[in-house]
Amino acid sequence: MRNSELRTLFASLSDEELMERAQSAALTEDAQALADTEVALRGLQPSRLTAPMEPDLAYQGDLTIVARNFSATEAQLLCACLLASGVPAETADTQLVQTNALLTIAVGGASVRVPANFVVDAKAVIAAFERGDFALDENFSSSNENTP
Repeated sequence: MRNSELRTLFASLSDEELMERAQSAALTEDAQALADTEVALRGLQPSRLTAPMEPDLAYQGDLTIVARNFSATEAQLLCACLLASGVPAETADTQLVQTNALLTIAVGGASVRVPANFVVDAKAVIAAFERGDFALDENFSSSNENTP
C-alpha cells in the first residue's frame, strides 16, 4: 500500500480505531510514522501511543477441577470440547497417567481444570458431552472426503 493510500486510510478511521492500529505494533516503520502523524494532527494524547497494549488477563478465579478421568485421552478430549465452547480449560496429570498406569488411581486420574468463574459453564458443556451432544452421526461426511 502506498503512503498516500495509508494517509487516506488513517484519516478515515475513528479515533479509537486509529489509536488501536497505532498501538498494535503490527505496522511497518513507514505506516507507523504515518499513523503517528495522523494521531498528532488530531491532537490525541501521544502518551497513549507509548503505552503497551496488554492482553486482558483479568483474574477469573482459582483453577477448579471439574472432571477426572482414568484415561488421559478422554481428559484431553473433554478439555478440547471445553476450549471449543469458549471455556478456558487445561488438563493435569495426563503425562503421569499415560506413563505409569499404576499411579493412575493414586493420583485420581487425569483432571480437567477451569477457572472458578467458568465452573457453571464447564459443567453444562460436560453434561452435553456426556449426553452425546457432540457425537457425529453415522452419515457424517467431512468436506475433505471425495464422495463418488
